[in-house]
Amino acid sequence: MKNDQLADVGVKVVLITGASSGIGETTAKYFHERGWTVFGLSRSGRVPEGVQALLADVAKPEEIQAAVQEIMNRTQRLDAVVHAAGIGGSGSLEDFPLEEVRKIMDTNWYGSVHLLQTCLPHLRQRSRAAFVAVSSIAGLMGVPFHGVYSASKFAVEALVESARMELSGTGVKVVSVCPGDTATPIIGNQHRAGVEDLQPIYQENYERAERAMRESVDKGLSPERVAAIIWQAVNHKQPPVRYIVGDFIQKLAPLAKRIFGAQLFERVMKLYYGLS
Repeated sequence: MKNDQLADVGVKVVLITGASSGIGETTAKYFHERGWTVFGLSRSGRVPEGVQALLADVAKPEEIQAAVQEIMNRTQRLDAVVHAAGIGGSGSLEDFPLEEVRKIMDTNWYGSVHLLQTCLPHLRQRSRAAFVAVSSIAGLMGVPFHGVYSASKFAVEALVESARMELSGTGVKVVSVCPGDTATPIIGNQHRAGVEDLQPIYQENYERAERAMRESVDKGLSPERVAAIIWQAVNHKQPPVRYIVGDFIQKLAPLAKRIFGAQLFERVMKLYYGLS
């Protein structure tokens, strides 16, 4: 029997990165509870109960290759990949340490490329398969003092759009899921500049923007809501390019950017973040 005839036979297998916390951890639980074989990849090796742990850093292609090969050795199939590993950071672009810029791009952007290149040969063996990149609403608009993070997610959005067209005629669907602010530990696990680390011209606006960001995260989406959308994206026969997940204002923002135009939308964003 050919590989494509085996696509719906047996338990489906998903690889989820960033499975030690936040959206990745919750998504790993979500898929496991629904009968999938789940491989959770993280740098710490911590995963939810019932999830098979893989120790790897998405920024290192050789570690990704070894992890995916282990999945294939154990199961001989890969039906879906969810790239939920991600890091951010805050600070003015002028003062942002280049070492931290590289960390963010290595995980968010290069990690996506490493996973795609490593996993696509296996995903293409299925009659239906999915690659879901957990992006962000910040990947659809610039966010003050989070410009490096936004840039990394903008790049992911372009990658998804390009990959979808290249994979036309195959059974692989590539999708981005763009959450708004989500109540996860991510805000405490990233580079966050102190006010004193910035040039004086930025300090007042930075304090205001960070206060607005923290308040939004504290009231943010539950990771379970995002996991449910990821499940929907993986199992949809013809998923859209992206799913935007958030409250009414957050979901409206990308549309408002197109309708209002860049300059007017910039004014709205400055008001939202309390910038002078």
